[in-house]
Amino acid sequence: MSARILLVGSTMMDLILRCKRAPESSESVIGHDYRNAPGGKGSNAAVAAARSGAKVAAYSTLGKDDNGAYLLDRWEEEGIDTSHVMVKEGANTGFVAITLEDSGQNRLIIFPGANMLTPPDKLEEVLKEDFDAILLQFEIPKETNKRAIELANEKGIITVLDTAPADKDALDGLPPVTILSPNETETKELVGIYPKDAESCREASKKLMEINGCKYVVLKLGEKGSYLYGEGLDQMVESFKVKAVDPTAAGDAFTGTLTKAFVETGDLVKAARYANAAGALTCTKLGAQPSLPTAKEIEDFLAEQE
Repeated sequence: MSARILLVGSTMMDLILRCKRAPESSESVIGHDYRNAPGGKGSNAAVAAARSGAKVAAYSTLGKDDNGAYLLDRWEEEGIDTSHVMVKEGANTGFVAITLEDSGQNRLIIFPGANMLTPPDKLEEVLKEDFDAILLQFEIPKETNKRAIELANEKGIITVLDTAPADKDALDGLPPVTILSPNETETKELVGIYPKDAESCREASKKLMEINGCKYVVLKLGEKGSYLYGEGLDQMVESFKVKAVDPTAAGDAFTGTLTKAFVETGDLVKAARYANAAGALTCTKLGAQPSLPTAKEIEDFLAEQE
């Protein structure tokens, strides 16, 4: 049975600026090209889950503008249920400016816009529907995340929290989630430890678990893969080597497909390997959502690794 997943989170319009290198302070550089693409950490994870075979619905807020209309159409094309999406008059749809260097390094400036108007008080009605898991991130109000986790915990729904963008107090006051999933820099921001090897991953995960009381910690480690901790797990799951073009949304692809695979298999190690493959494939194409792989692409890629 396909996983039923609710996104409680963000959607953005991305502006991708390609250049040899990002400028230093007060410097100008000539870029190669630029383009728009659908993005936002929440939306990316939701689309990744949908393309990998999950049934996905979105609880999110857009501005009543051209970007919002475009992004809503893209969700509907992906088969995502948009009946719980709110459109706010006078608000700007979320926007992200991304510099993408020839080396593959990227830098993002996030303007949450209408995402910060996503209210907590309509979630109870939405969650009268049946969902297996909820996708969460920090690009919406904290009180909305908090209410979503409270309701999910009452109903026994899996919660997966991507901790971007993180600050040191981001987890304060949040109820325990099922899976807490920061990347390396977010981990350092949250607990002061950069996870560079098994020992530092373990130490950081213990501290994260102390703060939130989550069931599992899943660290996203880029080209090193992922690290799993909790419920007897304490292990690295290796990455897959690919020729990287653009790392944008690789972590979101990981989160969305990890959630889908964990719901359907109950095996976090197997789910992490599947998600590592999705993240690797995402790096091989330009753009956030345009680069997210389908279930067939992930399965074919994994079959080649055997």
